[in-house]
Amino acid sequence: NKIEFYKQVMGDGTANIHFGKWDNVDLETEGAYGKASEQMTDYMFDLVSGLCECGEGDFKYVDLGSGTGAAALRLVKMHPHIKHATCLNLCDEQNALATKEAADAGLTSRIEVITGTYEDAPLEDNTYDACFSQDAFVHAFEKKQAFKEAFRVTKPGGAFVWCDLMCGSGEGVSDEELQTFAATNMVNDWLSPEENVAACEAVGWKDVKFVDLTADIRISFQLMLKKVEKILADGNPAGIDEKLLTSYKTNLGNRITQVDRGVFKWGVVHAKKPTAN
Repeated sequence: NKIEFYKQVMGDGTANIHFGKWDNVDLETEGAYGKASEQMTDYMFDLVSGLCECGEGDFKYVDLGSGTGAAALRLVKMHPHIKHATCLNLCDEQNALATKEAADAGLTSRIEVITGTYEDAPLEDNTYDACFSQDAFVHAFEKKQAFKEAFRVTKPGGAFVWCDLMCGSGEGVSDEELQTFAATNMVNDWLSPEENVAACEAVGWKDVKFVDLTADIRISFQLMLKKVEKILADGNPAGIDEKLLTSYKTNLGNRITQVDRGVFKWGVVHAKKPTAN
């Protein structure tokens, strides 16, 4: 299934299936992709933690579109000051896996998995020190609504960090090509970095910044393609669907070309919620 595919191609057999941050990661080392994925999670959490102005004490955060919960599991294990992490996610299969992993790690008192959408979050106002989202907002029906919900559930003085694909502006890339990419990848609200920053500001976020990490996603696609080619060359020992592998081999080659042409960007947006509204 797709979870197994992503575990092998992006997570080095782990559940941490995110694009990576490749600073000081040896691309030829076994487990390089998994290390880069974890490094991206750590980078984002350190960034959002440094922006918070909620005072001393226990730290609570929510992961919006948490997938299998791998990021929360890693962060809660690493940071004893995290009192509570809420994983909000729509997929029942992923949520069942996240719940099991938290239980197996003995972390059910600190990690809560909730089924729901980040555009209508079943969460109380002003609850969390930070909102975090890793490669999930690309699927938002309306990003401004997702940013508004994140603002609502964050405490005054709290912070927001998210990363994802965003619409590019490469020379020679037509509007038609951008819309075709969005439609093919089920992206309803295809915003550029500047438009995402403006949408965050419109709902109340302050000091909104974009950090361009497009060079990192190019490396991620290169390594993913290399892994797919190796799986196929080795006879597909994990039994992943052959059509899926062949399709992704073609698509990943196209993604690398699209990065180079500026069809899309990838990076982090971070922001702060004012201490007083």
